[in-house]
Amino acid sequence: MLYYLYVLLLALVNAQYLIAAEVKVCDDEIEFPPFTYFQRSPDHALDTNQTQRIGITQEVLSKIFSNIDLTYKIDHIPWKRCIFEVEKFETRKAYEMFATGSFFTKRASKYYTTSAYGVVNQGIFYSTNKYPDGINIQSIEDLQQFDVICGVLGYSYRAYRLTDESKFTRSPTIIAGLKMLESDRCQVMPLGIEVAHGLQLLDQYRIPKTVKAVKISAIKPTTFHLFISKSSPRAFEIYTKVNHELIRLIHTGELEKIHKKYRHISGL
Repeated sequence: MLYYLYVLLLALVNAQYLIAAEVKVCDDEIEFPPFTYFQRSPDHALDTNQTQRIGITQEVLSKIFSNIDLTYKIDHIPWKRCIFEVEKFETRKAYEMFATGSFFTKRASKYYTTSAYGVVNQGIFYSTNKYPDGINIQSIEDLQQFDVICGVLGYSYRAYRLTDESKFTRSPTIIAGLKMLESDRCQVMPLGIEVAHGLQLLDQYRIPKTVKAVKISAIKPTTFHLFISKSSPRAFEIYTKVNHELIRLIHTGELEKIHKKYRHISGL
């Protein structure tokens, strides 16, 4: 008899949780503009007391949850821990969803994955000082013509099929690499187009008009999604409501308005 009372009590507690609990969301603690970053002052100085994040991800989540019968709270924690906590929600009960996650098949098999709300196109940056008529890139193979390439320490450029390390001049940061490109210390720099322009939201550096980018259409763009733990007892409910509202934002043009806002801010 006591066993059945325990089971009933547990069921009631779980039911109450499903009705009342907010959706706990996590994202990377590292800034990733224009998707998530701390707001700067007009001179790009960061307030050390600033804890409020802004960006595409924040605005998308706010719009989604303001139109569904669920609430949410987002924390920014180390990325590997964020993914782990969502995957193990059944036992750890910490986070049911992570945001700003890139799509790949193995990851998608573990979570309910929403439609994409962001994209990063891969490109090649060059200086018009060196190439006043632009560069002719029709395929990935055309990238082999360059002998001096700016890159970032620790970054892999296999997607561009650039694996000959002797061709690279590495810098500690993306902005340092762009400055090298600007000063003609290399011919080109492979880099996500939106990533490059998004970084201007964090730093006083502005990409000069002499530095241009060519989109590499042969490289599949990276898309960003919301991922919901399949181990949550309300996983499909969260996924259905969140994704339905996200699709509405896409088709009404509201999502594009958010992206347009951050393109304007970053100068893209």
